[in-house]
Amino acid sequence: MTLSTPPREDSSPAVAPDLTESGGHGPGRRSLLSLALAGTATAAAGVLAGPLATASADGPGRGHGNGRRDEIPGLDKVDVESPQPFPRAVLEATYPSDREVDYVPLLSGFLTLQRDHQDVLDHNLDLTLEINREATAEEEAAAIVDEYGDMSVTMGNALGERLGAIYQEAVAAGRLPRTTALIHKDGGRAQSESTNPSKEFFDYDRPFIVAPDEYVPRDKEGGDAYSSTSGSYPSGHTNQAYWQGTLLATLLPELAPQILARTAESGHYRIVMAMHYPLDVIGGRMMGQAAMAKRWADEEFRTLLLQARAELYAVLQADCGEDLLRFLAKDEAWMTSDDARRIYRERLTYGFDRVGAAEIPMDVPRIAASLLLTSHPSLTEAQRLQVLELTAIDSGYPLDLSVHSISSWQRIDLCAAMSARVTTRGDGSVHLVGAK
Repeated sequence: MTLSTPPREDSSPAVAPDLTESGGHGPGRRSLLSLALAGTATAAAGVLAGPLATASADGPGRGHGNGRRDEIPGLDKVDVESPQPFPRAVLEATYPSDREVDYVPLLSGFLTLQRDHQDVLDHNLDLTLEINREATAEEEAAAIVDEYGDMSVTMGNALGERLGAIYQEAVAAGRLPRTTALIHKDGGRAQSESTNPSKEFFDYDRPFIVAPDEYVPRDKEGGDAYSSTSGSYPSGHTNQAYWQGTLLATLLPELAPQILARTAESGHYRIVMAMHYPLDVIGGRMMGQAAMAKRWADEEFRTLLLQARAELYAVLQADCGEDLLRFLAKDEAWMTSDDARRIYRERLTYGFDRVGAAEIPMDVPRIAASLLLTSHPSLTEAQRLQVLELTAIDSGYPLDLSVHSISSWQRIDLCAAMSARVTTRGDGSVHLVGAK
């Protein structure tokens, strides 16, 4: 299949308007709902829809395809015998992407469901209980690991049977100081904002609270997973999984399908435990990936990300003892790329029926193009936006804001976009010709 779309203009809009900055949610709940129902884009269109003032159109390096060593800036500067951490001043500096963002408008499709689609919310609970009750012992064990562990480490199994172990050992041995400084659960410098303000705004009870006699508790002995009384939407653990998993995938795009599918598993485990509903997980994905796009779009912070990418690649290659790509080709994959893309896409909607019109043209949040900087380094920003547009799911599913002419984070299939094989023509248009 070959798809194409005309190139976008590479104009640079101003930094997103007031609602992107935290400091109150702007319009109240009723006001925001009426804006969404009326299709007025002024409240939410700018939320993470445009790049930061420092964003650039072009990515680091040249050439299509993933993993070529000459595409990784700074690879030759990494001391693999004794990797050095970031200077303290670098981590303590203030970056444009540190500015807090109000994610309520981005997540505001939930208000429409609360007002007009109780049937969807009923199905949301039914599906949660079904997944929770039917979970296997293996799923329960994995869910508990992700509940209490640092998912930037626990999802290391996505890298492959041998490379995953090498990665986890390198983290434990302190051989990835720059990578860990950015991605770690506790104090990771690249971390997303808290979901608590959004939880407080939407004020929706968790499934184990709504149906206390209908779910199967799945926690470790002496665990306190069910002590939480914070709101359900969006899922905070899923937000964490997606900013960490998306960061890891962009640092190691050679394994993006597997890493992102494993990230989706982390979100799914929240449903396995009946801690969250599928819609909470979808919202957590949207927020976590938007937060990571904000980091990559910040040219100043991007220098840290690129140093971590070089460190991760160089150290893994040194520790596996041969060319990393050759090692990957021989390793036992956690999951095939085709299966990873399939599972990831299924988890974008969880099989919900549409609540809005299909075939509305995709309006990709401008800042999302930054997430393809490492997987498609030779493409312009406009072309990366085209890749995201061509790989997106259709409109109309719960939490999609396309019907209101608002950029949609719900429709972005980052797994498909990062692993897409593309060509460009003389007019600059992008064509999908398969998957890597």
